[in-house]
Amino acid sequence: MQNKLKSSVSIFQVLGIIFLALGIIFLANTVSLWIRQSVWGASESKGYYCIFAPAGSKALGDTYEGVQAEEGYSFYRLEFKVTNQGNASRYGDEYYGVYFNDTKGNRDDVLDWWPTDTGREEEPKDDTVYLFEGADYNYLPAGRQLRYFKVVQVRDGVKSFSVDYYPSGDSDDEQLSFVMSL
Repeated sequence: MQNKLKSSVSIFQVLGIIFLALGIIFLANTVSLWIRQSVWGASESKGYYCIFAPAGSKALGDTYEGVQAEEGYSFYRLEFKVTNQGNASRYGDEYYGVYFNDTKGNRDDVLDWWPTDTGREEEPKDDTVYLFEGADYNYLPAGRQLRYFKVVQVRDGVKSFSVDYYPSGDSDDEQLSFVMSL
């Protein structure tokens, strides 16, 4: 009888340890998510909150996809690292609410490029946001990152400019900025 009691106690001890370990793991994940949202400011707002960071640029020359740049400008492909620190996915092919030199007042230094060879405004094929390379996913889930490319025309002689944007996509919210160097 004592052997049965000893083996039952050890089974309960093992089960208790397993439940304790699972509880600690669950608690650690919950605290981690809570801290991440509090630090990033995402818990206060419902929706996406995309943070941009410069990741490079490439000079493309005076013509791009058969289109001549405006006089005194050259095409550049800008690369950004975008992190969605919100709690909802960011959908869409274009990040609206991104402006160049908006805070400096030299808005003509950088021109957005929208080819019109099809009779309607659309962006170049390689300018579309794809989360997974080679797949047609036009969204950025919460907590994930991607590389975003934007083709623009930059005035000759300009070596850097500000990139101003609204992380939540709402112009009534905060505007963030950083300097992009060519």
